[in-house]
Amino acid sequence: MPTDCSENLLEFSDCLSEIAAIVENQNVESVFILGDFNAHPGKLFCKELLSFCFDQNWLCADMSKLGENSDTYTFISEAHGSRRWLDHCVVTNAAWNVVVGVDIYYDIYWSDHFPLEIQCDLSMVRPKFELLNRVSINKVVWGQRDEGQIATYHDLCVKKLREINTFNEYIPCCDRLCYNLDHRKSIDTMYNKIVTSLSEAAVSSYNKGKCRKGVRIVGWNRHVKDAHRDARQKFINWVWHGKPIGGKLYKEMYESKKLFKQKLKFCQNNEYQIKMDMLVQKHKKKDFKNFWKQTKKVTPKPSIPVSIEGVNEPGEIANLFKEHFRVKSPNISSRTVSYVEDCQTGVPISFAPSDVFDIIKSMARGKSPGHDGLSIEHLLHAGPHLSGLLATFYTLCIRHSYLPEQLMRTIVVPIVKNKTGDISDKENYRPISLATIMAKVLDSLLERHLSGYLKLHDAQFGFKKSLSTESAILTLKHTVGYYTNRKTPIYAAFLDLSKAFDLVNYDILWKKLRDVVLPSELIEIFKYWYGHQLNQVRWTEVLSDEYRLECGVRQGGRTSPALFNLYINQLIVELSNTGVGCSIDGHFVNSISYADDMVLLSPSINALRILLNVCDTYAETHGLIYNVKKSVLLVFRAGSKIESIPPVKLRNVQLNRVFQFRYLGHVLTEDLTDDADIERERRALAVRCNMLSRSFARCTEEVKITLFKAFCQSFYTCSLWVKYTQRAYNALRVQYNNAFRVLMGLPRYCSASGMFTVYGTDDFHAIIRKRIASLLRRVRGSSNSILRAISDKFDCPILGHWMRMHLHVPGVMGCRK
Repeated sequence: MPTDCSENLLEFSDCLSEIAAIVENQNVESVFILGDFNAHPGKLFCKELLSFCFDQNWLCADMSKLGENSDTYTFISEAHGSRRWLDHCVVTNAAWNVVVGVDIYYDIYWSDHFPLEIQCDLSMVRPKFELLNRVSINKVVWGQRDEGQIATYHDLCVKKLREINTFNEYIPCCDRLCYNLDHRKSIDTMYNKIVTSLSEAAVSSYNKGKCRKGVRIVGWNRHVKDAHRDARQKFINWVWHGKPIGGKLYKEMYESKKLFKQKLKFCQNNEYQIKMDMLVQKHKKKDFKNFWKQTKKVTPKPSIPVSIEGVNEPGEIANLFKEHFRVKSPNISSRTVSYVEDCQTGVPISFAPSDVFDIIKSMARGKSPGHDGLSIEHLLHAGPHLSGLLATFYTLCIRHSYLPEQLMRTIVVPIVKNKTGDISDKENYRPISLATIMAKVLDSLLERHLSGYLKLHDAQFGFKKSLSTESAILTLKHTVGYYTNRKTPIYAAFLDLSKAFDLVNYDILWKKLRDVVLPSELIEIFKYWYGHQLNQVRWTEVLSDEYRLECGVRQGGRTSPALFNLYINQLIVELSNTGVGCSIDGHFVNSISYADDMVLLSPSINALRILLNVCDTYAETHGLIYNVKKSVLLVFRAGSKIESIPPVKLRNVQLNRVFQFRYLGHVLTEDLTDDADIERERRALAVRCNMLSRSFARCTEEVKITLFKAFCQSFYTCSLWVKYTQRAYNALRVQYNNAFRVLMGLPRYCSASGMFTVYGTDDFHAIIRKRIASLLRRVRGSSNSILRAISDKFDCPILGHWMRMHLHVPGVMGCRK
């Protein structure tokens, strides 16, 4: 590591980010990084090291065990006798679990540094095994198909789907809702025939010759296939002639076999370079879908642990996750909301074939299929008759308040949260639900109808069109700046809801749907779906026992965000109606929400307490739970520091006061400066650049430029940087320039403007201006009343900074000197 000084900070960060790239490219969780980091506690390098560890979910084991403020040291200067703690052991979360002790031996003089010893219980490192790719034995899985196979599949589907009875006579029955069991059996029959037709057509159109058994050799088709075919033909010819031990036939067989083995050996020894060449070819052909798909495959696929929480058998592990993911409905202290069903009048709900076609066409391809193996590709290539058939089927389901059991069946897959964490800990996994493609299309149709009835408060920014996390952060920073610039401090409470999406109470949700006058058909279909959906956890290829949802919106459902927004909307309305807290030009901005992330803003402690009481009461009556340990208080100063403040409590527990908080990924500080967030982005950029340079070093310049634009130009929330030092801003700019030099293999001190011009790539200032212009356009064109109020205020510091940036004076008028 370089010497600890500000001039060497970028080099120090590059060293750390190169280590992170090495760790990322390995399929190993328990990693120990030991050495002389030249990072003494309290100094520049140590602050950078600890910040880097926080970003990467790492820990400094020796400082965590011995205490950062202890009198520990590992080096004594011979010049002036000063003591420094320069040697450290940085570990991943998984490795931290096996560290049992740390010692420094002051009686051993091997060098001018004292030995640092890390004591570990390596028996706690869990064994793993490679999870083989799911082979396409079930040919229903779409996979890669050529135009001939797709055409064959299309023709088979058209023929089979035309033969399915649509039961049109059941559509007008009971005018709206029908509970006839025979009709429900007919709906089951119709669904099963549609799925069976698509599955059989997929199997029949599958070209078995495309499937090779055994280990897949990268580059086989391009380098080995022809040599293998020639060698096999000459071998068969040699066998047919009695296997002569000499002569022309023997020589041809021998030479062809030798050539085949050479090419096979070449592919085995140059797998990495072949992958890079494949990327180049896809990029030249502008096949960007497969280009990005191949890019993701470059990183190693993680293995899975042999045991989870001490359980080894796959079926038992699946059932363990079933209990972990299943959330039981909490007891709500207030009375349960009840209502009487009434029959609405009006035009019954129905779906048109054009609606179904638009949904299918807009859905993303290449997604994992549900339990039936059908994916969006099956629907896209099934022919024009499918849209009308599905429109009739979904209309029947709505009119009869019924869905087939197989349509609602969902597979839940545990996904690792932290790749370098303890993969044997069930808490390190989150669930991903794989619904059937038929359910996804229906969910999208319901989402279109639902969105037309919801009128949500403008303080909710999550899951709403044309709004993003930047919109929420902009509103927060503008509101705080509006008050602090007028010498008024702001008290902000950042609240954390525990498993908010999983704790939605169904009785209350249906009542809220009734309040927005949603048609009875839609409410009934939601109730039936949530009441009858069957879930199974899949671990390797083993399924757990079935279980149902007791509460919470469906994970991954298209309607789930809208339903959750509706569930939480009344809280935002009640907070706004209190008449306390922050307001701008008549708009109360005392709360800002993005899904389940909420922050309360108030210029006084008493007003903040009122807002917290409203939140506490609402959570109690709606079955929600605030995590007090993760909820914090941040005071935005308006001048001198505020040393002490009265206690602020949530659920009768005092909130912990912090001086810096990461809100929606953006670092906020008490003085509203952006240096900390710029440093966060600089470290992230260094890591991304090193990963690219290690993984794609042998690619062509065109591929490298494409990857650089995709991964190194996305400066998250850079358009909101207003108050920063020139040092922090320039450090990020230099890091950006160096990242391009490293990836392209250019000299370290070549002209930045020249290299970006030669390679047709935007420089740092151009990226910042584009991001600012994009957000400014979205803010001024937004229908959100809060954002409109912000855009109309010409004295807004953020807007003023945006204007100055576009006058080509970046980092001057908006900076702190």
